[in-house]
Amino acid sequence: MPDRDTARRRPPDWLASDRTDLAREKILDVAADLFVTDGVAAVTMRGLAGAVGCSRATLYRYFPNKSEVLAAYVERAALTLGAAIADDLHGPGTPGDRLIRAISAAVSGVRDHPALAAWFTPDASGDAAQIAVLSPGIEAIATGFLREIAPDGSEADRVTRARWLVRVILSLLSTPGTDAADERAMIERFVLPVVLPDGRAG
Repeated sequence: MPDRDTARRRPPDWLASDRTDLAREKILDVAADLFVTDGVAAVTMRGLAGAVGCSRATLYRYFPNKSEVLAAYVERAALTLGAAIADDLHGPGTPGDRLIRAISAAVSGVRDHPALAAWFTPDASGDAAQIAVLSPGIEAIATGFLREIAPDGSEADRVTRARWLVRVILSLLSTPGTDAADERAMIERFVLPVVLPDGRAG
């Protein structure tokens, strides 16, 4: 029977090597809590390991550095938010109407989620933008939106427009309009003609 000190040093069951997916999810859950309480920029691997209840060596087994934690969290959050937005894309309206709804839902979804909103404070928005722009998952979600809304055209062109769409959403999150109506007017005037060209917005 192991002594009490050995039992205390043993990591929680969800950090066992045969439960990698569960461990990663738990670590990201704890990271999300820290983003809210401490701010994204203040989260460190040492602090995350302490909050998780494991050694840094154990944490590094799942995430080699903080950038990997941030990227994994963004990918996970994007997939969850993207799934919710996708349900609305099948609703009525022109491609332009549907794209405005998707952009507005993405922006409000981030703003209403405390852990995601923490990414768009002045000290964290640079990290958020860089990770989101480089995220294959976010690019794939945006490309999928455009494929659903406007299936015509080449895939390469659609990917380029999706990258622009991601940057637009990040811009609205980092520098909001005065209100929802102001943001919608900017989207209609400056985004739809680029993302849905050749009259496809109507």
